[in-house]
Amino acid sequence: MASGPVIILGSGLTGLSAAVALKRRGIAVTVLESAARAGGAVQTERSDGFLVECGPNSMMVNDPEVDSFMREAGLDSEIIRPGAKKRFLVRGGEPVALPSSPAGAVATPLFSLRGKMRVLGEPFIARGNADDESLADLVRRRLGGEILNYAIEPFVAGIYAGDPEKLSARHAFPKLWSLEREHGSFIRGALRMRRTGPRQKMMSFREGMGELPARLAVMLGEDLRCHARVESIAESAAGWSVAWNEEGRSKRAEAGTLVCAVPAFAVPQLPWSPAVQGRLGFLGRIEYPPVSIVALGFRRAEVGHPLDGFGMLVPSAEKRQILGTIFSSSLFPGRAPEGHVLLTTFVGGARQPDLAALPDEGLVDLVCGDLGALLGVRGAPVFRRIIRWPRAIPQYNRGYGEVLSALEKLEAAHPGLHFVGNYRGGIAAGQCIRNGLRLAEEIGTRKQS
Repeated sequence: MASGPVIILGSGLTGLSAAVALKRRGIAVTVLESAARAGGAVQTERSDGFLVECGPNSMMVNDPEVDSFMREAGLDSEIIRPGAKKRFLVRGGEPVALPSSPAGAVATPLFSLRGKMRVLGEPFIARGNADDESLADLVRRRLGGEILNYAIEPFVAGIYAGDPEKLSARHAFPKLWSLEREHGSFIRGALRMRRTGPRQKMMSFREGMGELPARLAVMLGEDLRCHARVESIAESAAGWSVAWNEEGRSKRAEAGTLVCAVPAFAVPQLPWSPAVQGRLGFLGRIEYPPVSIVALGFRRAEVGHPLDGFGMLVPSAEKRQILGTIFSSSLFPGRAPEGHVLLTTFVGGARQPDLAALPDEGLVDLVCGDLGALLGVRGAPVFRRIIRWPRAIPQYNRGYGEVLSALEKLEAAHPGLHFVGNYRGGIAAGQCIRNGLRLAEEIGTRKQS
């Protein structure tokens, strides 16, 4: 049984949420963060009147536990909801709004008559029996190639910046996978879930997503140690012993529980004892494609499209160089100065990883070219900010079950050791918070037993 305080390595949303929840339970916790600030990829910048998200632009919440956590953090008054709901897919060189009703689905020019008829036949397709089918194979089998190419593939690019031919349906989209397993049909399952399941709500904060980790960091106070470089991790009589250097001062602490909340690619870089280090090779199987975020501000008069929606996704079949664009200043208020708009575009991913490494001017030219063709953008941007993530989003590709199994075995072999982060249990911000809260509950329950 783990006892004593808890040490958490890394202060992304999962680590921060677990730390705050543990502290509320009266459990001593120390969070070690090598960077100057908490939050990991969840960062917000304001410059020249534009508000730029360096990581996620919003979060989806349908979990009462996460809702309650944010209220208790005092963030209720800062939460904002989207001002635009339309979502656009590009087809034939034009952004086309996704249908929002059954009648709209019948009339939409996004899909051919043949494609629509293929969808109507989905409930009559037999269940598959593959245990780890790719998302592309699952969708192609049940809905056909047109839906895969013009709906699912761009949707996957917008969430994972990934490749549906490689992603595991079971692990990357477990709800979709379970619709077939439990109901025999996507359509039948979705209709039943719509009647009984909670509705997801999109949200952000007045001063951007960065408000969330900033508030959690304040709640932790001195229990959060930034500029902390871990120098050794070893098992000890108390459980775990961690030494670190904090702005030139050497420190050490003992803990009954150690939570590793850094990205999967960073785990083997930590100074583990040989007994742990020798078992971390499987984490190298997790792919992290590069993504560059190009945030550009334009005068409103120089953008032809009404920007009356969330944003647009671009299928690879359209032969464009961008993955998609969020209409940031339409989505939430306060993202651009009066008379201007902010467009946040994503480049690279598993689809075209080399494009993410283009120099700044090359990226801006590439994005402006596609925005000009698709949104009628004229003239040069009056504001630009480029954020590069050489290893952006973990891919839950086929074979991911073996990675999860290896993690569980490693934890079982080293009591009191936990691995968490967006490479386990979901990549979205809301999922990371939920996973942190559940880990805190598990640790707290174990300490009380």
